[in-house]
Order: sequence, then C-alpha cells, then structure tokens
Amino acid sequence: MIKTVFAALVLVVASAAHADVYKLDTKASTVGWTASHKVGATHTGKIAVKDGEVQTDAKGAITGGTVNIDMTTISDEDLKSNPEYQKKLVGHLSSDDFFKVSKFPTSTFKVTSVTPKSAHEVVIKGDLTIIGTTKPVEFPAKVTTDKGVMTSEATLKLDRTQWGLKYGSGNFFKELTQDKIINDDFTLSLKLVAKK
Repeated sequence: MIKTVFAALVLVVASAAHADVYKLDTKASTVGWTASHKVGATHTGKIAVKDGEVQTDAKGAITGGTVNIDMTTISDEDLKSNPEYQKKLVGHLSSDDFFKVSKFPTSTFKVTSVTPKSAHEVVIKGDLTIIGTTKPVEFPAKVTTDKGVMTSEATLKLDRTQWGLKYGSGNFFKELTQDKIINDDFTLSLKLVAKK
C-alpha cells in the first residue's frame, strides 16, 4: 500500500515537472468588442488584458487557464471623429447601467475544458464572470504554439442579459421604441498571446 501511494506521488510530481505555464503577454494580447442598436449605430472598441496564464500538460495540450480583463480600460474605436460623444459612450458603458466598472473593475474567464477539433482548432469551455455574475460559455478557437509562444484567436457571441446587462433590451423593456433598443447579443474578438 505504501509503495502504491509513493508511486502515485512520484507520478504526480513527474507530471507536474513536465507541465508548462504560459504567462499572458498583455501588450500583445487584445480583446475587441462590438455592440449594436436594433436600428442605427454599431459601436466597436477594445478592453485591455490585465493578466493571466495558460497551463499545458507534458504533450503541450491546454489543461487550464485564466484571463483577467481590465474593465477600467474599456474604449470606443468608431467614434474617434466625435470625441465628445465617444467619451459619453465610454462613460455610459462604465456606469451602473452597464458594467459598473467602479465596483467590478475586472472580468475573468477561467478555462474548464479544452477539446481538440483538428491540428490547430479546439473547443474551449469555461466560466465567464462579468459584474460579479458567472456563466458558462463555449466557443471554438484557433491555437498555435511556436518557440515557446502560444497564440489563440476566437470570436464569442454572447447574450449580455445572461449577466444581468439589461439596459436598453427590448426583451425586458417592451415600451422601448425601435431606435432605443440595444441588441442583447454582443461580440468579443480575442487574440491572446502567452509566453513560457
């Protein structure tokens, strides 16, 4: 019995020794967002990656990971020609109507499983926490590793109301006119770069 336990411990230690941890390169990593009104404008912007890491096994397969997103950096890209409205939009997104940034400055994604689809494609499942609410998400991603650098790219289409973001939702506020409705779905475009 003792020998069996010892052997198991040796195996665990050996596996851990061969596993790798990749730290996110926050300057090279990007998170883009796109949101739109039912009638009218579509807005695009970016949010900075705060920190995070990816864990792999001895064969290089992803076994886990965490990405922390700095919500205080949320920005708008499509209104550069109208700085006043651009500032107003960012302020509104940061307010209690939306992301409540002063109270919840960080959003977090934690990987729960990764399933290979092809040589460079995987399906990632994980828990996404926004404004203190955690919901499971699943999405395909392209992942490549070269010379100690891992790059993953993915596009997520999310229903914001699942995280309690109901402002301007026609599904919750039936009295809204078409031009005041903000679509429930929004898109995140991820490019994450991590290094050993």
